[in-house]
Amino acid sequence: MDPSLTADEPRPKRQGGRPRNPEARPDRATVRFTKIEYLAVKRRAKSARLTVADYCRQAVLTGQVLPTLDPAALPALHELRALGNTLNQLVKKAHGDGVRSIAVKADALLDELHKLLAV
Repeated sequence: MDPSLTADEPRPKRQGGRPRNPEARPDRATVRFTKIEYLAVKRRAKSARLTVADYCRQAVLTGQVLPTLDPAALPALHELRALGNTLNQLVKKAHGDGVRSIAVKADALLDELHKLLAV
């Protein structure tokens, strides 16, 4: 027992357990749909690769729905990001060494970018 606490003082509340989620949404709004309306909303949410709740939230708050990225596009996105990093490195080298020293590398990289974007 803590000797600094007397019998008259209450014990401090314990702060154990899982911390609260800062993005929790405790407030809710209920919307009722007919069967046809719900199926339409559900189909649109599925085509945007979102849950019905996320689809409705985006539609109400922003007036537009931005679909999530297609998983099939992720490899191409990673490749574009890698090519962008390489291009940035080449530009940095060009500023340091002069433009002529990397002209061949830059042309090869641009050809690769054109092939990737043409697909």
